[in-house]
Amino acid sequence: MAVVPWQALQGAGQLAGALGTCLYEDGARLLHGHVAPDAVGTLGGGRYSHSDRTIWFAASDNTDPNTNGRTYEVDCSLDPVSWKQALLHSLTELWDLHPEGAFFKSRGGREIPPPLFINLGLTNKCNLRCEICGSQKFLDATGVHRRHMELRRLDAVAATLFPTAAEVELNSQGDPLLYPEVDHVLELVAQYRCELKVQTNGTLFTERIVERLCEQSATIMLSLDAVGPRFDEVRRGGVWARAEPGLKRLLRQRAPDRQSIGIYPTVTRRTLADALDVAKWAHDHDVDEVAFHRYNPILNSTEEAPTADELKALADRLAAWASGQRSAVTIRLDGQVLSPGRLPRRNVHADPLKHCFATLVEAMMVPMEAGERFADPAATCVAPDHYVEVGLEGQIAACCRAQDVNLGYATSPEAFARAWFGDNYRNIRASLRREASGPFPLPNCESCIASFAPGALRRRRAADYNEGTKDNGRLDYADWEELPLEVIQQERGHCHIALVPPGFDLAEYRLYEDDLPLDGGGAMHDEIRELGGGRHSLWGRAVYFSTTDNSDARRNGRAYTLRRIAPLAD
Repeated sequence: MAVVPWQALQGAGQLAGALGTCLYEDGARLLHGHVAPDAVGTLGGGRYSHSDRTIWFAASDNTDPNTNGRTYEVDCSLDPVSWKQALLHSLTELWDLHPEGAFFKSRGGREIPPPLFINLGLTNKCNLRCEICGSQKFLDATGVHRRHMELRRLDAVAATLFPTAAEVELNSQGDPLLYPEVDHVLELVAQYRCELKVQTNGTLFTERIVERLCEQSATIMLSLDAVGPRFDEVRRGGVWARAEPGLKRLLRQRAPDRQSIGIYPTVTRRTLADALDVAKWAHDHDVDEVAFHRYNPILNSTEEAPTADELKALADRLAAWASGQRSAVTIRLDGQVLSPGRLPRRNVHADPLKHCFATLVEAMMVPMEAGERFADPAATCVAPDHYVEVGLEGQIAACCRAQDVNLGYATSPEAFARAWFGDNYRNIRASLRREASGPFPLPNCESCIASFAPGALRRRRAADYNEGTKDNGRLDYADWEELPLEVIQQERGHCHIALVPPGFDLAEYRLYEDDLPLDGGGAMHDEIRELGGGRHSLWGRAVYFSTTDNSDARRNGRAYTLRRIAPLAD
């Protein structure tokens, strides 16, 4: 990697920002700019970065720019679209790590790279019941069956996604450390040389779990909103006296160059007074980071969100304490750095090549305003380019805030390619370009962007799927032969409810119980509740149905599937 002062390059022109900087090698444009300097040094290949009036760059063939006889010039002509295309194209190299790489490239992988970040849902079970947890409250209220991902499905998902993934996060609707085969999960993550990320409530660190985690290259985030006796109060079902020894064991045994440990407290009005105690505990036990975040109200919770003034007072209090501590712990509140802490100690990674590719995009993984530091200049949100949320049945979603919208399955290369390179993903990605207009095909995008980057919303709204018309900008499931009903809720009497994704046309499908087509469609709601016997109704985005023998559809071991009435032609 060469480090060259800006003024030493020919044709410098007027500095127009990091993205606009365009480097030339013997007159040929090099488009791989706007990357981290360490990625320039590790990946090379014409990548470059600039800060202030200095450029870090690599020659296109990684030769020495001082001796290769080429001329390097710079101007400010790199536009966002060209930069984005070059970035995505460079990431397609990751397909070569996959045993089925040639297949993926033939389906669209020459232009679209694989996802680098996988959030894997292992279980919806949890040993705690916390007022801040929307997932467990939803499950309790609806009666959705608590279960684990089947082992065969886990293996299929791993074989499909892990070869090219840089990071696998275990952060499902429950606590991932409750998964019975968690040792096997960790073995798969290590086998495919992925970074591990775990979010856990901190009560499940047995000696065996700690030993296994300390074998990984990992980031472990602890959901601790309070410490000491207050923990028992705010994390219902947790007992600090039993949890703290495991936490201390983990922090004592971890290797800081391989495992980073953070705390992720949710700040409610009730826990405002506990925040400083959490920071002090983190400081005393060599935690790397405490990332406080405000509570967003959820249905049926007794917690209250803090006011803006209360959060400002908390930020001042934390910053004042940190300034007098020589604190090595990084402290943040809603992303704002209150205490920078030490330089990161973790420098051993499961796969250095994957890690370097991940550094190109990892800071962009939430919606950001244009011009914001680390923001993707061409897209408001890049999650659908680089991230996949995987549910308990292997279904995939565009992000953690859109788990209710099934876009396909990651249970085989064929199924994943059909979704990842398909029209629905293509339309979602296009709708998130900064120049895009019109409705968002993924309804969840509107509220998410309004929360993280309201200026980028520009009065755009989610598509209205209640309208009878269809257009090319909406989600479309016309090529789906069937849809398994996966999140089945108990309603009243014999009636169950399952929702389908927006854009799924229920009029084109019939309900099956295992391989038995159910009669009694179009039944009145009260008939389904009172009589059952397989009666059902397909209406809007909801399937209201009963089982043939009025057993519980969540626990009777049968599969309920919507199958197309007229199969698609080959």
